[in-house]
Amino acid sequence: MGFELEQPLYLLLIIPALLLVVLFIRTKVQLTKRERNVIVSFRVIIVLLIVTALSFPNLVFTTKNVHTVFVLDRSDSIDSMNSEMTTFIREAVAAKDVDDSFAIVSVGRDATIERMIGTQSSFSSDWSQVNTDFTNLEAGIQVASSLLAREGSGRIVVLSDGNETLGDALQQASFVKVQGITVDVVPFYKEQIKDVSFQEFVVPRQMYKGEQASLSLSVYSTEETESTIRISLNNETIVQDSVQLKQGINSLRFKYPISDSGMLRFRAEVLTDGDSIPQNNQLSAMTVVTGTPSVLLVEGNGKKANALYDALLTTGIEINRITPDFLPTELNGYLQYEAIIFSNVSAMRMAEKQMELIEKAVRDFGVGFIMTGGHESFALGGYKDTPIERILPVDMEIKSEEELPSLGLIFVIDRSGSMMGLRLELAKEAAARSVELLRSGDTVGVIAFDDRTWQIVETEKMTNSRDVAEKILGITAGGGTDIYPGLAEAYAQLAPLELQRKHIIMLTDGQSPESGDYQALIEGGREADNITLSTVAVGDGADHYLLELLAEYGTGRFYSVYDETTIPSILSRETMLTTRTYIEDEPFFPNVSSMTEWVAHFTSGVPQLNAYIATTPKGRATNVLTSAKDDPVLSRWQYGLGKTVAWTSDVEGVWSGQWAAWENWASLWNDVVTWTFPADVQDPFEVSQKREGTTSVLTFTTEENQSRPLAATIVNETGQVIDSNIRMTAPGEYEVSFDGDEGMHYVQLTDLQQSPVFQTGITVAYPEEYRMKPTNESFLEALSSVGGGSTLDHAADAFRPLVERPISRQPIAHLLILFAFLLFFLEVALRRFGVPKLSGIFSKSKISSGRSEAIPKIKRQVKNRKNVDKEDTIKSEASPKELDHTSRTKTAVDTQNSSKESTESSVDTQETMKRLLAAKKRGRR
Repeated sequence: MGFELEQPLYLLLIIPALLLVVLFIRTKVQLTKRERNVIVSFRVIIVLLIVTALSFPNLVFTTKNVHTVFVLDRSDSIDSMNSEMTTFIREAVAAKDVDDSFAIVSVGRDATIERMIGTQSSFSSDWSQVNTDFTNLEAGIQVASSLLAREGSGRIVVLSDGNETLGDALQQASFVKVQGITVDVVPFYKEQIKDVSFQEFVVPRQMYKGEQASLSLSVYSTEETESTIRISLNNETIVQDSVQLKQGINSLRFKYPISDSGMLRFRAEVLTDGDSIPQNNQLSAMTVVTGTPSVLLVEGNGKKANALYDALLTTGIEINRITPDFLPTELNGYLQYEAIIFSNVSAMRMAEKQMELIEKAVRDFGVGFIMTGGHESFALGGYKDTPIERILPVDMEIKSEEELPSLGLIFVIDRSGSMMGLRLELAKEAAARSVELLRSGDTVGVIAFDDRTWQIVETEKMTNSRDVAEKILGITAGGGTDIYPGLAEAYAQLAPLELQRKHIIMLTDGQSPESGDYQALIEGGREADNITLSTVAVGDGADHYLLELLAEYGTGRFYSVYDETTIPSILSRETMLTTRTYIEDEPFFPNVSSMTEWVAHFTSGVPQLNAYIATTPKGRATNVLTSAKDDPVLSRWQYGLGKTVAWTSDVEGVWSGQWAAWENWASLWNDVVTWTFPADVQDPFEVSQKREGTTSVLTFTTEENQSRPLAATIVNETGQVIDSNIRMTAPGEYEVSFDGDEGMHYVQLTDLQQSPVFQTGITVAYPEEYRMKPTNESFLEALSSVGGGSTLDHAADAFRPLVERPISRQPIAHLLILFAFLLFFLEVALRRFGVPKLSGIFSKSKISSGRSEAIPKIKRQVKNRKNVDKEDTIKSEASPKELDHTSRTKTAVDTQNSSKESTESSVDTQETMKRLLAAKKRGRR
């Protein structure tokens, strides 16, 4: 048996504790010496007990019990052997002694405790969910050692194929060996399976337009088989070929002429019947093609911007014309262009995610953006509070509040059970956002319906938009769908109000029974009370025909929605169309407001404009052309690394009049578009890439011996910004590290002034876990050797006796605390009742002793009495002279004895007084 302290530093508390005891001794001067000695002794013992308890003392016993932790590799490389591993553990547990204990830890990307350490033999094989795309044996050994920490020694048994892809298990094994923990291994061998995988996909990092791209592939196959190789460029298939693969490594090469410029992404796939591991069947590569700049022209409203297209063609710029339905859904789809132009495109034609990707392309990678006007653009297009509004140099809100019509607006929202989830949440968010566009004093109401009507917000003048928004966000789903009662209630509430504009926006995703005369209700409200109605049909389940008909009756707009994320833009657009008059249709000649390089086009005057959409310029924007009302017509600014332009008239000739026929039309748009192009100032960096576990490390090297600090921005193909670290490793050499999943990533290097220095794209390949590798016996042997263990052939060996006997610890802190409390109460009793009461036993012994001494004294008194009688007899016979001498002698002796008794009486009296005073003081306390 031994003794140990888990926190020995707490013993230093003895010093201040003893100082307090000394202070106590100095202050308690009224105590007798005996009381002080007893109480101080108690105080010192109590302090020592408490400080020792704070140090967590343990009694240490050695034991013959074996403590084993099984580390179970559940990664994808060996997942087919999980049942065999479980069987091994059950066989080992069945052979252990009753008092032997064990635990189980699962390992993938991280480690998870499946069973805490204990002696019970039963356990469940319903393992926890772990990320299986990596093998992190280091984490498993670390967690296992923490379970054995209190035992002082034990055994870790690693069940794995030894293909570690994350961490350093050998180093961790050396650490636990120092703690008295050994590491055994059990190799497992996966069954032979059919697998075809990409090992490498190489594309030149930089090329020129018109060059033949050399696409090199390395394919590994476990057997001879036929496969199909498919290669796509920006999601368009350019190669699809059947190839005969031999067992082992196969090298393939394809050629493809590059006709596009910009940042291009290649993706290669291999398709094989009976392939067992699909995760290793594709790789991507990126190249930057130098050539003619290209522009993405997005045309909405079914009309082509031919005047703009023809003007750009004369400049030699490559133009890709698409409708909003074909907008890219990945970041790379925008990075291949120098600029993006929206010509009369409605926000309802795209998802919020696509707008966010455009914002990232502009802000983080310098892609230019231009928006032109029309009935579906700017505020009329529903761009209020969207990522597109953020990047533009103008705000959708008009700056003047003069002569705005009085307004009454009611939202009628379907809250039936089919709206539950994201659909209803987006509808509530859209309505709440639309309320914030209204002015204080506007009349607003919110009615929800299922198979009955619910008044969410009373129809009255709004004083606090936040309160209204909170009520809207509290709507919950439930019930059936009956449109008519809710719609009729909205008409009934708006009809008596004296307002210039009255509008209803109704949103539903279901079909409704014919419970009323819709036509009479809606047309009657329009003719009698000037109430208009717009409807929004959400999803396939909505009655699109009925809702379109209702919008026609109400002379409003009908929206057919299949992407729920467009609901906020729709309701925002409806609200702004109702509250404002955005189209300024008085013909005018624009004013040249700023001296920019574009002014040269206006020296001989400008044509007349027929109309434009009213907007408000942002603070740092430059207004090149303005209207007679000082509204921006042509405005520009820089947003992040990108440049954006707003042209608030159209480019189709309806609003712009004779501008398309103006002699400077083509040259003006050439300057506008090329001004938005990203600056081509890339430094000549060489890029190398490696992967360390989950971390990708990029090294950028330039021949220039520069030492300027740089910043790095990394964005994945979905537009998500990835956290990264950049450091200068040498002059002209920078290292960027980040944790990124498989796929494309775009890297932008900028200086401290946020000017672009270099940009490129890199690919993160699939994890090493999915490369076909045999069981790594050499690694497992090294692991057991470093960990002081061995390779197990039999399951029972997992509980063989340990070289270092484990120990068990018995905490005694609670016992010390208990004893300290007992002594404390005893010390309180001593101070309360006094030490003499406890020493009474000694007084009794004195009384007993006195009684034993009294007997000889009585005998002496009897003897003395006899002597007195004898003396009296002698006196009677003596002469008078003798009697006188005897009398004087006796008187002297009596006087001496009397003086002695008086002194003893005085001493006794003083002792008694001291005791009485001490008792009185204790009584006061």
